[in-house]
Amino acid sequence: MGLLCVKVLRYVGVVDMIKQKGVVELRRYRKDHPFAQLSGSDNIIAFTTRYKNQPLIVRGPGAGAQVTAGGVFSDILRLASYLGAPS
Repeated sequence: MGLLCVKVLRYVGVVDMIKQKGVVELRRYRKDHPFAQLSGSDNIIAFTTRYKNQPLIVRGPGAGAQVTAGGVFSDILRLASYLGAPS
């Protein structure tokens, strides 16, 4: 019997500068991967350079649900105004 390899799901945005392409995907990560260790409103970004075996990882607190919701609502109001909605 083999050992069960536990993985977690994370939504990840990937930007390929060479192909000039960006996508958001649902990906599986092993429990020991930095992306799998996020909690709460943490954010993380990995810069892959010519040192592919060791990407630069930047991790820190995110804005949180209330601040993010306020920002999204502000964007919606700005878009409505741009589209000609009465103020």
